[in-house]
Amino acid sequence: MSKLILKRLYHYTSVDSLLMILKNETLRFNNLTTMDDPEEAKSQDSYNAGRWVFTSSWTTLRDNKKMFQKYGLSGNGVCVSLPEYPFYTTLGNPFQRNKQFMNSAFVDPFDFTKGIETYIEKYNFVFYPSKVEQIDVKYTGDESLLYPQISNRTINGMSYFDDQLGIYKDLKWEYQNEIRYRLRPTMMNNLHWPQNEQDFNQMMIDTIYTKISEDCPISYIDIPIKLRNIGIIFGSKLNDNKKVEIKSMAEKYCPNPIFLTSNISW
Repeated sequence: MSKLILKRLYHYTSVDSLLMILKNETLRFNNLTTMDDPEEAKSQDSYNAGRWVFTSSWTTLRDNKKMFQKYGLSGNGVCVSLPEYPFYTTLGNPFQRNKQFMNSAFVDPFDFTKGIETYIEKYNFVFYPSKVEQIDVKYTGDESLLYPQISNRTINGMSYFDDQLGIYKDLKWEYQNEIRYRLRPTMMNNLHWPQNEQDFNQMMIDTIYTKISEDCPISYIDIPIKLRNIGIIFGSKLNDNKKVEIKSMAEKYCPNPIFLTSNISW
């Protein structure tokens, strides 16, 4: 059976971006402020709420001319394919190297995506969920979905829901058939065992305020991925020197790479 019959998703990109994926064996998640539709970063109550939501964009469309034209440099780039959800999941405690979290509630081991521990240690991040989410993007003209309300005043302070960000896009993007991987970090600079309910509520308010009012200290997150059986479809305008460079890199870092050439005419 052909390896390409496995359920796969596709990512159109430049040769340089592909070489970075191969060399580092990672996938880069960018925040919503850098997406092709800058409106995605907005909510009803925050102009840049999406700066704390990180995604990597994929599609179900294989060797598609419109996708190659917009994201694959009009045939001078590549279409990368990987088996669905290429991330490593591990059981453990990703907080154990962060001194601030050592005396917190994060003690018992749990499943998490390999790679987030680097950002937990360096930036005091907490990821919820702790594993990369896979999302089927929905297309709509409903502004209440395109610009959701994500914060709400409560009796005890404030609630915050960013789970609707990065799910809905305007109908004009429907041609993309997009599937996304998503990460949602939160910075916890004051994490501790709460002394009482009031102390807990204040800790949560401080955390929410950070996400609403402050910039995220990073603009991207790199997560390790499995590169076995990676498929690379060369754009039909890609020159032979670039193909040789890609093949050399892929054969060095990836078990069983698959090389194909696009059938698209320009």
